[in-house]
Amino acid sequence: MEHRGDPSQPPHPADILTGNYEEWKNSAVEKEVIIIGGGISGLTAAKTLIENNITNILLLEADIRIGGRVRTYRQGNLSVEEGAEWIHGGERNPLYRLAKQLQAVVPSLPDDVWDERVVTNNGRRSDPLKYEVVEELMEEADTNGILEPYYHTGYGQFYLDRFPEAYGKGWDSTLGQAWLHLLEKTVNAEEGTNNWLDMSARDADQYVAKGQDHHWRNGFGTVVEYLQESIPDDVIRLSSPVCQIFWDQDDGGGGGGGSKVLLVTNNGRASYSAGRVVVAISVGHLKERHQDLFRPPLPVSLVKDLNSIELGVADKIQIGWEEPWWGSKDPLSVAILWTDRNLPKDMEWLYGIVEISSVTQHPNVLLTFVTGEEAKVMESLPKDSVKRHLMRLLATITGLQVPEPILFTRSQWGRNPWTRGSYSSYITVEGDRSGLHKRQKLGMPLTNSSGKTVVFWAGEHIHNTRYGTVDGAMEVGEQQARRLIRKMKESGDQTYSKSTRVVNGIK
Repeated sequence: MEHRGDPSQPPHPADILTGNYEEWKNSAVEKEVIIIGGGISGLTAAKTLIENNITNILLLEADIRIGGRVRTYRQGNLSVEEGAEWIHGGERNPLYRLAKQLQAVVPSLPDDVWDERVVTNNGRRSDPLKYEVVEELMEEADTNGILEPYYHTGYGQFYLDRFPEAYGKGWDSTLGQAWLHLLEKTVNAEEGTNNWLDMSARDADQYVAKGQDHHWRNGFGTVVEYLQESIPDDVIRLSSPVCQIFWDQDDGGGGGGGSKVLLVTNNGRASYSAGRVVVAISVGHLKERHQDLFRPPLPVSLVKDLNSIELGVADKIQIGWEEPWWGSKDPLSVAILWTDRNLPKDMEWLYGIVEISSVTQHPNVLLTFVTGEEAKVMESLPKDSVKRHLMRLLATITGLQVPEPILFTRSQWGRNPWTRGSYSSYITVEGDRSGLHKRQKLGMPLTNSSGKTVVFWAGEHIHNTRYGTVDGAMEVGEQQARRLIRKMKESGDQTYSKSTRVVNGIK
């Protein structure tokens, strides 16, 4: 829902041009570089610029906090992740090496400590060995070359084609189809997609894994704090949503290649001017708002590529107690097979939940994912209703009374106006067919009509092989900042030249 006149929300289109361009231009606070977006990619870009002695910068963050889709929720001694959950990989992942350097890596729990169960939605135990079918198919999908025949179709089609043979006799029975449903929802959660048939198999094939997952000690917010330490407080301006970006304007505001980019924030109540701008906002927000944000509009080719990518909605629900109540002291992992579909209408979003498991650092806290349309429905419900529905499901699948929890939290990334999605973007099938095969096309900077490169792009969605990861967002933020620095050097920007001489002098 739009809130007209509320600076904490994106402006309503009718409100955008109520100001005067000349007034905005004349009152603009001048900076050398402005970064839009205080997520991991934007923070990394700021850190990289500062480390290269480009300090006359400003980072504009629309929200009341930095970190973007990294958000650690803390309650007493408990810390859980509403956003990014894992460091994906070991020594090959620079984020893992950073966490290790900060002594912030938490090892995964060994397999033999878990209380693992497979049950139907009515609480009946089922054959846990069939879970190997799910695991083996997901591993098979990572085999080199196996997805090539599916490059012009959906990623999920590979699984639909392979499932009957992998499952064997009874694959089309009620129980077999419940396992297929579990596989589908598991893949959607793994990839962050709304629908596994909507994700291009070519895009899925380009992701490069870097080993086992790890957790951050004391929360993923540790990496936000690490990045923030390098950035002076006065560089970051919170609650400053950008509502207009004049990136190719003459002195009269009518278009014609001015040397500066003019940014208007807070529904016209503040303005800033910079020689270069890094746009590091969520691709979900960018897709929704680009027509209102950019003056002149973005190039048609870039808009076409933006329309070829989606940001999935994958939400978390976390519920915790002081001690386990599920019949054992071990951390719980329960897979749910929906053999019956008899829920009341308002509870049908629960069909999107196929696994509930303990959080590594807090085994008495249970975590579940819900994706796509079910996630959107869940987000629309009152928090108390979501809690009540989940507790009813837990009672049914365990056959036990569920005590009142001490912690309950759910994410709403789809409803968040600054994200409009969660952790992973994906090229759609139609996007692949229209020609977007490599994400770096989305990272090509904008050059104005005077030939000056003025707008640079950052964010996880630009990384070809590590999209949907924090390390991918960091890498893109650094790459785009270094690209900007090279452009400054090539054009002989005065401030950059001075900074370079100082650095060389130290060397």
